[in-house]
Amino acid sequence: MTAVSEHPTTSATAPAPERRPGPLTFWSAVGALTIALTVYCWTRWILSGNFTRAETGPDSYDYLWYLRAFEVTATAAGVVMLWCWVIRPWRQSRHVPIDGKILLGMMFAYVVDPTLNVFNSAFAMNAHSVSYGSWGPWLPLGWSADEERFAEGLLWAPQLYMYFGLFAAMAGCVALRWLRRRCPRASNPTLYAIVFAAFTPLAFVVEMVFLVLPQLYVFPGVPSNFSVFTGEVYQYPLYQALFAAVFGMMVTWLRDSVDETGRSAVERGVDRLPIAEWRRHAMSFCAVTGFCTASALSYFLPYGYASMSADTYVELPSYLAPAAYCGVEGKPMCASEYLDRLQNGTTE
Repeated sequence: MTAVSEHPTTSATAPAPERRPGPLTFWSAVGALTIALTVYCWTRWILSGNFTRAETGPDSYDYLWYLRAFEVTATAAGVVMLWCWVIRPWRQSRHVPIDGKILLGMMFAYVVDPTLNVFNSAFAMNAHSVSYGSWGPWLPLGWSADEERFAEGLLWAPQLYMYFGLFAAMAGCVALRWLRRRCPRASNPTLYAIVFAAFTPLAFVVEMVFLVLPQLYVFPGVPSNFSVFTGEVYQYPLYQALFAAVFGMMVTWLRDSVDETGRSAVERGVDRLPIAEWRRHAMSFCAVTGFCTASALSYFLPYGYASMSADTYVELPSYLAPAAYCGVEGKPMCASEYLDRLQNGTTE
């Protein structure tokens, strides 16, 4: 006699739960950490005794009218952009498109801005801006000396992330579509290289005309053999344009990767997860924010490394020097100057 099992078996097993795609999980975690870091740093900064206006000093500034107009224009434009790409779409469909998520992601990516001066005094903002110092001292991975006095321009600097991020992505995608029609056999790397080659001189022109010449920000130390206008307040290291173009290309790739469902490469798969709708929105937003932060760091970290080759420092006017901790009169040598002397066999 054959024994019969008391527990009937089924011919098909239950489907396994949907696994979270690796890129989505990784980038959403990076974005969540970025948002948490922003809240932590800004809260500590605002509640500290360092949340005070940066000192402009005695030197006169001839372009104050331009700075105030730039602040008003940048603030108004930022509000309009948020309305067009975040608030209005959300009110209409409870959905924020990729352009809106890039805007918001760039606002949080702004938290890494103080890393530019970690290794060297390589970047200076105008203290006549509406500024209350910097949250740099509360970044966990180190900061430069006197970073709390760095004049972060709160009415125009965050908006630059939004403009350069979103508008670069839009312009890059328009260029890619045009190139794909004109050069259907060209590979994606070739097309992206062409757009990168166009972004680099464009970044130089835009920065010089609208930001460096009117001294909204300047580059105190540059390598003389890879810079233009060396020795002037408006000197410009050419690697700045290269790294800015890398930043623009990364955000262009993100926007170019959007599929027919409206999801970019870093968000893909979120709609298949068996989670609440609000969690899908949160994961999607965090993933885009994480990639935006990585795009900013892909510009800042190599920029900081390249600044160690600086050998020419200009004497900054007082309104550009509240956080200058080296390379100016009365301050010690910058790290790049000392490194140059070590390489040349002298410490004097």
